[in-house]
Amino acid sequence: MTNRAPGPRRLGRAGVAVVVILVAVMLVLFVGRNLWHASEVHDTPPEVEAGQQP
Repeated sequence: MTNRAPGPRRLGRAGVAVVVILVAVMLVLFVGRNLWHASEVHDTPPEVEAGQQP
């Protein structure tokens, strides 16, 4: 059985696939964090002096 190294075209496709997967993961994390942060910002803030009467 011979052990052949993959050709340059196959290595290039593998490299592109790795880069695409990493970019997709970073994009999903970035968009997800922004959506989470947007929902946090729109929540009503807690009352600081809720128990005190004027």
